[in-house]
Amino acid sequence: MISKQSNKEIPTTLFRIIMIVLLLIGVTTTVFGIHRIENYNEPYIFGIIFGGMGLVTGVLIALKIKPYTSERNDYFTSFSSIILFFFGIFLFSGSKVNEKLSVTGKNEQYVVTDKFRQKSGYRTPEINSLVVDINGSRNSLVCGYSF
Repeated sequence: MISKQSNKEIPTTLFRIIMIVLLLIGVTTTVFGIHRIENYNEPYIFGIIFGGMGLVTGVLIALKIKPYTSERNDYFTSFSSIILFFFGIFLFSGSKVNEKLSVTGKNEQYVVTDKFRQKSGYRTPEINSLVVDINGSRNSLVCGYSF
């Protein structure tokens, strides 16, 4: 027996493909967005603001499209895919807008005051950072191994 779908429901296979694509785009943009904000002065506040906006937008849109889906039993997966998509998009776009709007000041006087390196180990990430004195203010910059 073939079940009939109502006219306003999205076909199941198309909906699943869309959710997989949204999930992949969301994960990718989240990773790139987080990687771009590591040297901000307040990266957690930036992440909370833009990630929170993406989270709220994702929840509102997921609730709006719920009546049009036929995924009644497994709605959590599609719900989380939509939320992750908007979280990543907002975080990445906020980072790009911040990069474009930022103005680099003339910091001709800077001194590297300290270097810090922690090798990776069991449950310990590799950390490479420089402590730089820029115009009398000490800033810690995350950098690569070849610092």
